[in-house]
Amino acid sequence: MRLNLETKTKEQELVKAYLEENASETLVEKINNGTPFEKDGKSFINKKTLDGFMKYASDEARKLSSKGANSACVEDKVVYGWAIHYFEEDSIEGTLFNEDGTEYKPTPKSPPAQVRKVEPKKPEQRQASLFDFMEEPKSEPEVNDENYDDEDEQPSQEEIDEILSEIAEEEKAKVETQKPVSPLRQQYQDLQKKYPDRILLYRLGDFYEVFGDNAVILSNELGLTLTGRDFGLESRIPMIGFPYHAADNYFTKIVQKHKVAIAETKDDIRLLPEEEDDYDDLTEEEMRKFDGDIEEPKDIDDELGDRFDTAAFDKAALCKLDAIFGDKLALR
Repeated sequence: MRLNLETKTKEQELVKAYLEENASETLVEKINNGTPFEKDGKSFINKKTLDGFMKYASDEARKLSSKGANSACVEDKVVYGWAIHYFEEDSIEGTLFNEDGTEYKPTPKSPPAQVRKVEPKKPEQRQASLFDFMEEPKSEPEVNDENYDDEDEQPSQEEIDEILSEIAEEEKAKVETQKPVSPLRQQYQDLQKKYPDRILLYRLGDFYEVFGDNAVILSNELGLTLTGRDFGLESRIPMIGFPYHAADNYFTKIVQKHKVAIAETKDDIRLLPEEEDDYDDLTEEEMRKFDGDIEEPKDIDDELGDRFDTAAFDKAALCKLDAIFGDKLALR
């Protein structure tokens, strides 16, 4: 698919070629037409460029490098993964345009006014007089008023009710100003509660993403960059992600230490390793308790041998019975 991205270097040409070959239709739409973006209480169109991505990739590489290092070696697939994440993530700011198509130029803030520092005046030295050597009058002791009542300073019930009413109004205002939790965050929390003993991997576009404490754990174990996402909360939720085309490799590494639930959608869940039903072999005693006593089949000799009296039967009939039972009857 054709992308409206200007390339200036060979590296940018490689990134663009990868995106044109692997980006989904949704991602192509975002790159070519931009996405809505809110800033300073205004609405803009957020468009991203390869120059902006190169700066983003440099920042990510700097995070991976050890303290004091001057460079870092990053595999191509990691850089391509950064590229998909950079252009897909709506919260990453690129170049902002007004609704009329002009580029947004924020109003420069005026520098704070310089405050002139005034040196305090030194106290004038004067010659001591006779009054300086005179003793200051002693303060009179406090008079203990026997008629003083502590209840005079206690607030009345009306004042208490007024204070409680003000506190309730403040709490109500805080709740009303809070942003609602996004549907994506709610779906992720619901699925994680359904599989509490598993790490939930949620498919979002071209990425599988993990949020919260599990994201921190996998970031340390897999060496993935830990980022964050705004779900309408005051602070960003920790997040890691990896591209779908490399997912099998990451799945293999993760299941060595954890059980996972892979959500392609909220209704399409795959478990790794798969759950197996445990069926224990029942003993004969347990089977008897479950389904009553079990009688073993008895041999025909045990049934008829000693207790079969032929005296009451016709001899011709007995001969036929003997033929049927295969010489099992002993005639007496």
